[in-house]
Amino acid sequence: MAVSSSAQCYQAVRRHLRPHYDSSVWVPDSLLASAFERYAATFRTGARCGSSVPGPMEHRKRLAKRHMGELHFGQSHSAAPIWELASLVDLTQWRWSPPTPSDARRRQNVNNAETQTLSDAVLNPLRLPFPPRTDTTDDLHTLDEPLLPKDVILSGVAEPLPSISWDVHSTPRSITHRALGSLSRDIPSGMSAMPLFSEFCNSWRLALAEKLFHGEAISAVLVGITDGMMSIEFVDVYGPRTVDRLKLLLIEATIEGLCKGEAGQNMSFDHVAWSSILHIVSTIQMNTIRVFTKAIACVPDQSLKAVSSGILEILENFCNALGRAANRSTLARQSARMAIPLKKSTNIVGMNYPNARFGWLLLLARLPGVDYEYLAQSCNALEANQVARPLTGPEICQLFLVWANSRAPLEQYTELCGALRFRSLKCYRMLGASLWKTHQFHLVRRLGKFLQATGRETYIGLLAKGVSPDCQKGPKGHFRLANMALGTRRPWAAIDIFCLYEESQKRQVSFWRSIYSYRALEILTWVPEFDHRRLLKPLGIIPGRRFRIRRWQDEIRKLNRDETAEIAAVGIVTALSPHLTRREAFSLMINCSLYLKRHRNKPPRSFLRALVRNVTLHHTEGGRGSASRLRYILYILERQIGVETARDLALAMDERRRISFEQTALRASNFDTPDFSCT
Repeated sequence: MAVSSSAQCYQAVRRHLRPHYDSSVWVPDSLLASAFERYAATFRTGARCGSSVPGPMEHRKRLAKRHMGELHFGQSHSAAPIWELASLVDLTQWRWSPPTPSDARRRQNVNNAETQTLSDAVLNPLRLPFPPRTDTTDDLHTLDEPLLPKDVILSGVAEPLPSISWDVHSTPRSITHRALGSLSRDIPSGMSAMPLFSEFCNSWRLALAEKLFHGEAISAVLVGITDGMMSIEFVDVYGPRTVDRLKLLLIEATIEGLCKGEAGQNMSFDHVAWSSILHIVSTIQMNTIRVFTKAIACVPDQSLKAVSSGILEILENFCNALGRAANRSTLARQSARMAIPLKKSTNIVGMNYPNARFGWLLLLARLPGVDYEYLAQSCNALEANQVARPLTGPEICQLFLVWANSRAPLEQYTELCGALRFRSLKCYRMLGASLWKTHQFHLVRRLGKFLQATGRETYIGLLAKGVSPDCQKGPKGHFRLANMALGTRRPWAAIDIFCLYEESQKRQVSFWRSIYSYRALEILTWVPEFDHRRLLKPLGIIPGRRFRIRRWQDEIRKLNRDETAEIAAVGIVTALSPHLTRREAFSLMINCSLYLKRHRNKPPRSFLRALVRNVTLHHTEGGRGSASRLRYILYILERQIGVETARDLALAMDERRRISFEQTALRASNFDTPDFSCT
């Protein structure tokens, strides 16, 4: 005898299968019958219920007889004995039948808006924060054991969903279950095709365009669907990248629906929904710049502040993603693309533009792979706006310190940042002095290049002047050269001279007795129209016009090794200068030689070689040279290195002059004699 669908046993099974947090769950009648038969067999042995002893338990016994048909599973002593129920189900005669149509369920007074499918009832315990029960006291909580015999196949569960249609009475819970159900039915179709979920997104977009949902409802739907996607079961089935792709599909449909719904209607901005959209975009581990640009374009200008938290979350995700990239072109391209939507929030109010611009530049300075050239180009591009003011001196200094510290931790970074408290151009000078005190002279040169790249060449002089005072404590020679470079408006030369001196101190060698002094003199003097007398007068090599009249002759002090090396280096670099004639160079070198002689010092061998080279350079070029200069040079050599060496050198020079004269005469005769070979 078949059991009626309205029997009390069916109602008991429905109450047991229904989750505690939902109103009702629709379950096929055939499945209820099989579940009833399974648990009816468990309680077929019966149990003692009530008591035969008169007393308080007699009332319970009378109640049990009155409600004989109700079952209370999970109790060791049931209220009604199971064997008193007639017409138990025979499972051997059971056959599966399709689920009851939706119209029939409505006639049974079941609310369709809060109805779940069987797949939702199975997936919901898996999405709970706690695992399902595995005890044996109640077999309905054991999900590993099937409720039906093994020879029964539930093929009807995988049937497509009916057409999606929502109204104002639809709840966010039902929409979330519909989306997750479509995802579970898309699993057999493969990862590439998602027909049911795409249909859900299309229906969701149309519902938003019709303004069926607002604010908290949209946020609840988005959060519920994304939380379901991020469960362990979905990630294991689809994979993280496919889950991100599904999120993008859902977010794009939401943005399109909201934009169409708000178009042409004077409605208040739904900041709750848009904040939820931006938050979900920040959780996607893919390139979301396109979706972010589309979302920012739909947000009104006056409502950007309401969704600022979502924008910051997206920026943080963007920075973390760029931190894993090493290609410079990728960093530049993605940064330029991200700057497009961010610029929208700064073009409206001009006062906000400098803050947003400086924040973006600080972000670029912290990114790996961004060099100072690209950072300078970004500064120039953002300063070109007519509404914005130029970057201030402290901002430029802070950008450079942040960029340099992101490449390698700077020594005494806190002390260096103390120079930023000066709100004028003095910050350049103080930062240069701080870098020099901490022996980070290479950063001074790099800061100068950064200032030059940003069009602030005039401030390099302030940077060099900040370096100079700290150098006055040491020897004066290199400081004199740097000060002379600053006097000729060449701050770069002054910074290079300071760096060369610091390099010599780092290698623990004397500045004037090393190659660094020659390089410093080359930087200073090997330029067109440089007045070498300004270099020789402070050294005393060329006396001034005014002479001091002394009543007695003072004893002239003898020069030490460093002073002698300084005079020799000045003479050698002067002799080799490409911007002086040989006559001018010879005259300056003779002044250096006389200065050394006056102080009873012998010129070094390197100085004598440079002097001989200046005189004999005509011989190598085919000229005869000046006889008076040759005689004077031989006189100096005879006094310094001896007569024999001077005689040998004179013979070699005479032979070289003779050969040069013969070659010159031969070339002249060939030029005067006409060539008739062609005729």
